[in-house]
Amino acid sequence: MEQRAVKRQKKRHPETRRSLADSAHAKESTYLLAQPGIFFTRPKYGCMVVVNLNDKTETGKTGVFNAIQAVQQKCDLLQGRNGYVVSFDPALWKTWSPNDDIEDRPQGNYMLSSSRKFVNTGGDVSFFLKSDTEDVVPKLFQEVENNLHALASLDVTQTRVYNDRAINGKFRDGVDNPVDKTTVERFILTPQTTTPGSGGGSYFYTQKFRMNFSIFDKMTIRQQENVIGRKVTDEIVIGADSRSHIRRARLAEASIHLKILRGSMPYGRDDTGQEGIYFNAFADHVQLFIDLMQSLVGDDPDFTQDKLISMAQGIEGSFWYTPSLHQLGFTDEPNVGQAPTLDFLPLWDVRSTNDYMFYNWREYLHRMSFGLYAPGDPPTHRVIKLLSVIFSEWSDQWYEKPNTARIPHLSNYLTAAEKPYLEESAAIRKGMAIKKTLGTLIPKRAYGTNNDLFRIHPNELIVGVMPRFSLGVGKYVMPYSREEEEFPWFMKGLNEGGAMGHIVPDHGIVLAVGLGVLKNQHQMLYARAPREQKDFYQSVILALEGVQEYIDSFANLAEQLAQKEEYTAEEKQNLRRINARLLKLKTGAPSNMLEAVQLLFLMHCSMHLIGNPVAIGRLDVLLSPFYDETTTPEAEAQEILDCLWIKLSERVVINRHFTPDLHDRGSTAVMYAASGNFGQGSAVNQWVQQITVGGYQANDDVTPTTACNKLTLLCLKSSRRIPTNAPCLSLRLHKNMPENILQEATRALLSGGAHPILMHDDRLVPSLMNSGSPDVPVSLAAARNYACDGCYEPMIAGETEFAFGTIVLLNILEMTLNEGTLYADSGSVYLRGLKVSYPSPHSSQIKTFDQLKEIFLKHLRLQTAQFYITILSNYGNLWDICPSPLLSSLIHGCKESGRDLSNGGSNYHALAMMYVSASNTIDSLYAIKKLVFDPDESLTTLPQLLEALKLDWGFEMREPFFDERAGEVREDANAATYKTLRKKALTLPRFGRGNPEVDEIANWLMENVVSIAKDTIHHPPSVLDGIISGIKEKYSLPGRPFGFVVEPGIGTFEGYVPQALGTGASADGRRSRQPFASDLSPSPAPQDKTAQPASVNIYQAMRSFDYDSINIGLSNGSPVDMNVGEDFPEAKLHEFIRHYANRTKPIGSNLITVTCANLETYQKAVDEPERYDLVRVRTGGWSEHYVAMFPAHQEQHQRRVVFTPL
Repeated sequence: MEQRAVKRQKKRHPETRRSLADSAHAKESTYLLAQPGIFFTRPKYGCMVVVNLNDKTETGKTGVFNAIQAVQQKCDLLQGRNGYVVSFDPALWKTWSPNDDIEDRPQGNYMLSSSRKFVNTGGDVSFFLKSDTEDVVPKLFQEVENNLHALASLDVTQTRVYNDRAINGKFRDGVDNPVDKTTVERFILTPQTTTPGSGGGSYFYTQKFRMNFSIFDKMTIRQQENVIGRKVTDEIVIGADSRSHIRRARLAEASIHLKILRGSMPYGRDDTGQEGIYFNAFADHVQLFIDLMQSLVGDDPDFTQDKLISMAQGIEGSFWYTPSLHQLGFTDEPNVGQAPTLDFLPLWDVRSTNDYMFYNWREYLHRMSFGLYAPGDPPTHRVIKLLSVIFSEWSDQWYEKPNTARIPHLSNYLTAAEKPYLEESAAIRKGMAIKKTLGTLIPKRAYGTNNDLFRIHPNELIVGVMPRFSLGVGKYVMPYSREEEEFPWFMKGLNEGGAMGHIVPDHGIVLAVGLGVLKNQHQMLYARAPREQKDFYQSVILALEGVQEYIDSFANLAEQLAQKEEYTAEEKQNLRRINARLLKLKTGAPSNMLEAVQLLFLMHCSMHLIGNPVAIGRLDVLLSPFYDETTTPEAEAQEILDCLWIKLSERVVINRHFTPDLHDRGSTAVMYAASGNFGQGSAVNQWVQQITVGGYQANDDVTPTTACNKLTLLCLKSSRRIPTNAPCLSLRLHKNMPENILQEATRALLSGGAHPILMHDDRLVPSLMNSGSPDVPVSLAAARNYACDGCYEPMIAGETEFAFGTIVLLNILEMTLNEGTLYADSGSVYLRGLKVSYPSPHSSQIKTFDQLKEIFLKHLRLQTAQFYITILSNYGNLWDICPSPLLSSLIHGCKESGRDLSNGGSNYHALAMMYVSASNTIDSLYAIKKLVFDPDESLTTLPQLLEALKLDWGFEMREPFFDERAGEVREDANAATYKTLRKKALTLPRFGRGNPEVDEIANWLMENVVSIAKDTIHHPPSVLDGIISGIKEKYSLPGRPFGFVVEPGIGTFEGYVPQALGTGASADGRRSRQPFASDLSPSPAPQDKTAQPASVNIYQAMRSFDYDSINIGLSNGSPVDMNVGEDFPEAKLHEFIRHYANRTKPIGSNLITVTCANLETYQKAVDEPERYDLVRVRTGGWSEHYVAMFPAHQEQHQRRVVFTPL
């Protein structure tokens, strides 16, 4: 008989089903209104009883409810985990409870008209009886039978789980089940209406499958895993077959992974073993199950897509309505005050030894949702639900690669009247491109919606959407070049995306007056500006208009969403508030904290969307004027900041195999040209979203005053309780910091996110002042107003343009040993090496360690000068190709001078020389001193050591240094000599362990890199002098001379892996092209050996860094990246931070980072990424999710030195 198609129920968007506001009373939670048996998803024993009533009148109803009461009473009397779920044919329930508006059961014998895989055998009532004790289920069934045997026929299926697995004792079902109350309320339970006690129901889907296990059992384990999409050990199969069960069973709607609460229990035994599976699942609407079944079978009625379902056939099943406790008549609400906990799989139940740290997001949601967070201050219900949204999006990445489309040319968005803009200057075209991007492109479905850039969650506090751009992923911006410009721009290494950002704007400019006034200020300046300044002011005006249109589009979206009937009253009210708030902020200034955070975030989004990735700045200082506890209670302020943290971390790429690549040549010009080809795989989740808090107030007072306030503390709490890698939080320390700030910083660090990084004002403020020049000194107030840019570099907030480059110090040492060449490239192509510097003496002519150091410094001076010549030769190019009008509106000096940031407009112009591989170089210099020049300990000559390094310590015996015709025996003998020498090198003392002799070399090196970096600019050689003089002449203004702030620093950032690829073996025992130490951190254990990181006392180690050359000389930061164990005592870490802040012990460096994780945690995360997706580490420049890192980075972190309290 032909079956008619299932009537499709009206879909409800997954984000419109539930209010996220915290309940004022427990009774308002739909979770507490639901039948508790729903959440007992993993019983060992079960019994599915399908009741077909002979009498559906009041008599039958009474019998059913008597059975329910009897089962409930029996459960109350019995020990152990026992439960049940009672569900009804929706039509029958509506007869018995006519006021309940519920969905109908599909008609016909099959669930889908296009497939006979899923049967619809009906039934009036179902009892799903559950227990972990074998003899309990028969007792519960007896109660059902006693009350219904005379009124109905009973179809009974006994189920039992073997080995805690559903599929032939090998594979577990329900791995992706909801783990927290918030997700259950969002997806599984029906929402509350205005009727008291409504909500808490669910729709129950059952399907009894007979399985053809004879086919399945003939497969290898790997083939079986490919069918399921998970391993027998539960881990996901990365890049699983599109026909695997977990891929086909995954539904998405509006970029949201839809959830069901599912379980499968084996039933029966036949000649081949397990007979089949009884599948059961709950969701808040029927259509989800229809869509799920359709996805499993596909569109071809003759071919089943899902490999597992192709071996299954439904023989019994249906849809049911599962009433709430109120609907069943349990008016005393047995759940209230004792909410049942969701079954939590051991797969996710992995915990750290400290209570602040989480390993995976499911564990996080479970603990936070059920009051299991030991510190006792979990985020609000709203925040947990919003986090569940982004965690779900992370989970999607194991299955699908996110896409971002290229942006069409500006000409596609101009009206006929606007076409003349294409003939204007690059500055005006950039301004118009910004306006069209923000005001036209993003709000359109064709781009903004389809690329997930234009949406509002109905319960968000902060709206706006960050793009998927990062330093690693790259970015797309709207092109605006004319055809004749493309080749010249390419030759300069630039394009429309060249503007780097990577600086700190002053959001206080717009927060103080609002967008309307800020735009009017530029309009007035435009009216009276000379011709050479008009293009700048016009570009800023266009850009600000774009931001206003961007805000207006979100206001309109909120208004439209507020009209939707499926939204709750609370959701509509929230959307109307968003609308009103945005309409105000379109032109006006904020007047409270929420408005200030909203405007700041929309400006931040706007700059990232147009290709100017920037930091946030001193958030606690920026928001302080808007924070009033009388109007914004502390709890509300905390929720606002937590919501901001979530918005800043939405774009995590958790699956490195699905990393998009949006980079083009010239799209990130950190040196005013195409120098921004970062090691992309190293910087996937680096969005340069630094937030700085704490520190001194920005004034010229002789005695400094702390800027720490209540918001400082709340930001630290957000970093502790929101387990994401962004924003990166920097805490500025100083003497006599408030104790509660230090305490909260300690807790945040132990949470494992490497937040906050610890910066020292009493070192960095004088350091920044020392970085100025006689012409352009850095004032005390300016230095006290520093904030971190994209990584950690201290920058005078809102006043600075910034460019940086790197010099690899180990390469300088290679030049020193190898006559000005890099021996990493020695061999049959470049013979002794790649020629990059002057021909210094042959290694045989270097007779003393002091002579070697002098040659080293000569190469360093030459390479430093060459670096400055390269970078400054390109100065000003960006203005003619890719200016930054929107960012310039938030940089002091640009508006006043009528110049763009890229055109010398800011008050300060920072040049940062970042030195890489410092620790390896220090260790290598010490090794050379001992192995070659020490009269008592030397083992070799410098030429012999150089040959060993060229041959990678004997691991790469190559021509022309070893003749392949000599044979394998001679090769092995020679290689053994070099390997023995390496073993000795690896036993030598190292920097960062408190060895005075090694530390003396470190101080010598740091003193010289600082002095050379500054002297080369302030007393340049002739060629460089001409370039600098020309820049000063062009960009100096009356009363405002031009000059550079020179900020030397140590910084690998993420480059400890990619930058090492061009560096040969080093005398410290490091192999060729193997990773460096990060930043100024102690060198890690060798990458080619088993991960056995060294450990060192934290105070002994930090004594090595306590030199003025490091603390004061390195004004762009001297970061020491410390790893501590998860069991590091909280009191000891707190004490260490206090000593560092107060300088009461010899703890060196002006910047310290702390990563909290164990070696075992790292190693498990490599093989079980889903179980450890919240483990985060400090890369060198920001925090990264460990599982998202490529293997070389993971291996380096496993070998970093561990700092111990004793």
